Amino acid sequence: MKLLPIERVSGISPREFKEEFQWKNKPCVFTDFMKGWSAMDKWNLEFFKSNYGQLKAPVFSNNYSKPGKGYMTHDKVMPFGEFLDITAAGNTDYRLFLFDIFEQAPELKQDISFPDYQKLWVKIPLMFFGGVGAEVTMHYDIDCANVFLSQFVGNKRVILFPPEESEKIYHHPYTVKSLVSPQSPDFEKFPALKQVTGYETVLTHGETLFMPTRYWHYMQYLDFSFGLAIRSQNSPMTAVRGSFNFAAHYIIDKGFNRLIGEKWHDWKERKAYENAKPFEQLIK
Repeated sequence: MKLLPIERVSGISPREFKEEFQWKNKPCVFTDFMKGWSAMDKWNLEFFKSNYGQLKAPVFSNNYSKPGKGYMTHDKVMPFGEFLDITAAGNTDYRLFLFDIFEQAPELKQDISFPDYQKLWVKIPLMFFGGVGAEVTMHYDIDCANVFLSQFVGNKRVILFPPEESEKIYHHPYTVKSLVSPQSPDFEKFPALKQVTGYETVLTHGETLFMPTRYWHYMQYLDFSFGLAIRSQNSPMTAVRGSFNFAAHYIIDKGFNRLIGEKWHDWKERKAYENAKPFEQLIK
């Protein structure tokens, strides 16, 4: 497995960004994407606890991907301030992701803006919170959008793989998931991983990661940290592909999970191995 550093850019024009990164389907890290955002210095642990601790937050754990009754659902709902206290203490795998805090606190939108790098912005920003050691398992975003992930408090390790590496990382069919861990790769169980080339960086305060459409990503929280994602579509066709993913997930994947649970998970795993087999044979 080969991991390349992600290029950092600043002062780049929208045209340069599209030519050098978006149309080449290549990630980058902006060091000045959030220029002018009051959120960059305003949003911290105490700010959210003091002003929004009473909000209701759907909390997830590492059980998220396990087959069965709780498959792809949150573990519980708790006050946002309680969640922040637990995760800041560093003794839990609880996370918040795809958290639309703006639905409950729309005034927070005044602290951010949508830069001129894109025209087809999906204007529903979402937040992600986690404590030290929390992991985001390998997946790509179901709506096939480009993602601009801005980091606030703390540091986050990020590993990315382009879409063409999907079979080598044992993509589970009818999902946007892979169960391989690039943090501690098991080359005996997943030998095709030896053939994979991806990208790696540590995202720090004030930086924004651009992840192109359908890019696989794994993340590890190195400290208590949180970020904000805003998304865009390359074209109406990527939105159509995202709609197909939603249908496959909610109708096929969740439907068969409810019907046969572990057997459905085992079938997806077998198919992932079958699809990776040609790449495994190249190693021998």
